[in-house]
Amino acid sequence: MEQFEIPGVTGDWDTGMLRLVADPQRVSELIPPRRGPVQGPAVWWPPEEQPEVAASVVSQQRAVAEPSAGSSSAGRSSAGSSSAGISSAGTSSAGRSSPGSASAAMAAATLVSRISGMFGQLLQAAALGSSVLATTFTVGNTLPNMIYFLLIGGALNAVFVPQLVAATRRDPDGGAAYVDRLLTLVFCALLAVTALAMAAAPWIVAASAGGLHPEQRDLAVAFTRYCLPQIFFYGVFATVGQVLGARGRFGPTAWAPVLNNVVVIAVFAGFIAVGGTGGGDTLTPAQSMFLGVGTTSGVAVQAVIVLWFLRRAGIRFRPRFDWRGAGLGAAGSLAKWTLAYMLIGQAVNILVMHLASAVDAKAAAEHLTSAVGYAAYSRAQQVWILPQSVITVSLLTLLLPRMSRAAAEDDPAAVRDDLSFGLRMSGTVIVPCAFAFLALGPQIAAVLFGHGKTHPEQAQGIGYMLAAFGLGLVPFSAQYVILRGFYAFGDTRTPFTVGLVTGAVNAAVAITASLTLGDTHWPVVVMAGGYGLSAAAGLTWSVRRLRPRLTARAAAPGRGVARVYRRLVAVAALAALIDRCAAQNVHRLFGDALAGSLLAAAAGGGVLAGVYVLSAKALRITEVDVLTRHLRRRFAALTGH
Repeated sequence: MEQFEIPGVTGDWDTGMLRLVADPQRVSELIPPRRGPVQGPAVWWPPEEQPEVAASVVSQQRAVAEPSAGSSSAGRSSAGSSSAGISSAGTSSAGRSSPGSASAAMAAATLVSRISGMFGQLLQAAALGSSVLATTFTVGNTLPNMIYFLLIGGALNAVFVPQLVAATRRDPDGGAAYVDRLLTLVFCALLAVTALAMAAAPWIVAASAGGLHPEQRDLAVAFTRYCLPQIFFYGVFATVGQVLGARGRFGPTAWAPVLNNVVVIAVFAGFIAVGGTGGGDTLTPAQSMFLGVGTTSGVAVQAVIVLWFLRRAGIRFRPRFDWRGAGLGAAGSLAKWTLAYMLIGQAVNILVMHLASAVDAKAAAEHLTSAVGYAAYSRAQQVWILPQSVITVSLLTLLLPRMSRAAAEDDPAAVRDDLSFGLRMSGTVIVPCAFAFLALGPQIAAVLFGHGKTHPEQAQGIGYMLAAFGLGLVPFSAQYVILRGFYAFGDTRTPFTVGLVTGAVNAAVAITASLTLGDTHWPVVVMAGGYGLSAAAGLTWSVRRLRPRLTARAAAPGRGVARVYRRLVAVAALAALIDRCAAQNVHRLFGDALAGSLLAAAAGGGVLAGVYVLSAKALRITEVDVLTRHLRRRFAALTGH
């Protein structure tokens, strides 16, 4: 197995470690050099003398690559922070910050955004609980995001952004006319989609959460109508952010989501401060309007900020409706398979929302206080997806352009090497995280969500779902890596077939669980497990489809990677078993209250990390050894020893 080194990360304690995944320059240092040069990019990539532009490309690609699994609204601001574009060749570098300071600022913005977003989610759980009342809000606040990505977001990221890159390099005016046409077209489309969605809100809610009782459905419709303008604001933020990035201004789009989170935090903190629901399970019209309009205001703030910086960047937007012949329509065929892939994913998300919210309604009718439905599912999924978002997405954002260049030069061996590296490197963190969720799901959920209206029984329900999601993180992350192999070859049709497989398995498990499990405690837990099962099926299918492309002149990333993963799974399983025993012993000593759960999670996590590292060292797993040596150097640098 090829040896590689991870560079030391210097700087402040709070942002230094994050730079390892958020700073494109430092992440790129992780990637081992090729055995030979690969020329001619399959997609445009800035030259080496423009590292600050590469950072903006990385940020934009990370946003495109983020999975849009049906997530609750709390963490969505980071999904909305998609924008950093590509600098035009003729753009002056005057006034830009240095590459190092820009990367550090983006790393700090990512850190603050993730922390504030999670804090906002915890306040939502404290204010509304995690049962049917929370589900009505989650449905209303998630549907705009689904509709945006389904109808507008996918086309924007997959079609218009590459065209913007080409226009800035091709047109004599630096793409100014193209920008005017693009903004006009997108703004008009966003207004039309938002207006239609608001008019159709009752039918949209009925299709996605029809199992709710009439009064609950009415509340969900109210939340949906208050939140649907987010479609327009998300689109404005993303589109204008791409244009700012094309001028080398990617700072505003990195920090704007933080202000969105601040608004959400203020809204829910204020709601709790004035008494919240007063111990009831319903909301008055004034309360629902306060939460819905307040949450939408946060997204509006994002859009207003980037519009303000658009003028500061010297870009004077003038509406242009001469779209014909401008290249906007011809580009549509480039993304048809990507859009079809997104359609399948969102359709399955809506199915799960429909079935899980029906379980919530049934639990409410039986006066159960446990968290068993869609709100709990969404909260567990938000925690579960964090390692994937931070580790795998960051690493593959850097690897994809490199793999694309190799594919363009007909070098399958280079593509294979990068896929192997991505799978092995991400697996060293993803595998133990998956087993930690399996072993410590209830404890983690109790610490994060066991506050306010989220009763201990509800937090325990979230924990069961987190544990059910747990092991699915391994195939989910690996499938994400493998799909980038297809994208490197310019193949978007095969990922669509993978989406068919994963969607079919996920839907089958969800429907079967809903029909066969009579009580309300387990159907949605099984749906969470089915998410990982569908990822495993998709991984199997995608590997079989990708292997022939790589075995023409190079072995696919199979045996070596499989051997590493077998060892990683073995040591992580052993660590999780011991970790579980340690957590149970702590619970016996300190009880199941919040303090006991916190101590159990801390003790269990420490035991898992220690056993995992020591066992991996005994088995001589190179990747884990490299990471531990890096962390030791990092700790020594921070402490001055």
